[in-house]
Formats: sequence, C-alpha cells, structure tokens
Amino acid sequence: LSLRLLPLGAEMLRKLVCSCCLVNACAFILQGNTALCTSCKSDSLPFQSRSAASPSMVSRRVLVAAASGAAIGINTHTAVYASQDPKDLTRLNKGLADVNYLLDNWEKETTNPNSGNQDPDRVRLFLGLRTTTSPLFQVEKLLVKAQDQVRDDDFEKWIAAVEGWNSHLNKVNELAYTSSFGEYNPGGGKDQVAKYLELARAEVLLCRDSLKDLIALLPL
Repeated sequence: LSLRLLPLGAEMLRKLVCSCCLVNACAFILQGNTALCTSCKSDSLPFQSRSAASPSMVSRRVLVAAASGAAIGINTHTAVYASQDPKDLTRLNKGLADVNYLLDNWEKETTNPNSGNQDPDRVRLFLGLRTTTSPLFQVEKLLVKAQDQVRDDDFEKWIAAVEGWNSHLNKVNELAYTSSFGEYNPGGGKDQVAKYLELARAEVLLCRDSLKDLIALLPL
C-alpha cells in the first residue's frame, strides 16, 4: 500500500513533540522515578490519575493515556481544530448505532447514490474518519477521558478493547482508501474495489465488537 505524507502544521507539530515528551515521561515513571518532563506545559495533558489508585495502576493509566494522546497528536485524517465534547460518553452508544446501521445496510450505504458505483470511502463516514459531526469523530480523546471511570479490575480488558478498536479502525481507514483507487491501479478493476471493500467490512465488524467491549466496561 502506498502511504501519503502530509505536511505537518505548526499546531500538529507541537502536539507531536509534546506527545513524544509525554511518552518518555511515562517510561521514566514506570522505572520508579517521580520527576516529570517539564518541556511540555500544555494545559490539556491527556490524563488525570486517580488519587485512590495504586502507584503501579496510576503509572499504567498514564502510559495508556500517553499512547492515546500521541495518536491524537499525529492523527492526519481529522481536522486539527474541530472537536466534540470529550466527556460525552453517550457518543459511544450513538457511534455504535451508526456502525450497526452501516453493517445492516452495507450494500446501500457503500454505493454512490448518483453513479450507482461502489463507494468505499463512505465507510469512513460512519466511523468518524471524515466528518466532524460523527459521534466517533476524534473518539480517541473521549477514550482518554473515559478510562478514569473504568474499574481497576477491568483495566486489562479496557486496554485490550482500546488497542483492538485503534487497530481495526486504522485498517478500515487503509482498506477503504485503497479500495477507492482499486479500479485505477495497474491490474485493478471493479473486482479489486469489491475485494478491498469486503476486507474493510470484516474490519468494521471487529470495530463494532471492540466498541461494544468499551461500552460494557463503562458506567453508561
């Protein structure tokens, strides 16, 4: 697959640098140190530890939040300045409803209503990858805030669900994008479009499963 390299704006570059510093700081904490990197003085560091949690659990929550924060900082498929309320947990159930609707109406929703051709890029609409109005737009920020409401006993499951969601979402993004150009690539055609679109559908199913797991671990 070919990768697109997009120019980094000043704000995105700042987020990338701060995220790298934050990940280094978390590694420093996990080694038993208490000093934090002071080069990142953002007012929106993507974590808050629970005062009642054990030091090891706090460190792990910090590390998970840092990793998610790094993903936010270098996410190039979303608008830099647009966002939704990162504390509104109802967005997860709304997003799940959108994903279920897409799967239940797959053929209709992945077909261009004007040309009648398959339109793989429409898949990304339902997963928050194209529009700022989707409840799953920049859902990474919401998951960072939500992790403080996860019980310590369930935190391993939370980590697995977040990792699953991120992995399958990235694959959907790649497959939908590749499928969009399948007809024009050498040796391509409508069969290639259909092939990659079906692969994307399999990843959407796994996204839905991960999203269900995340919702089940939260007090919704």
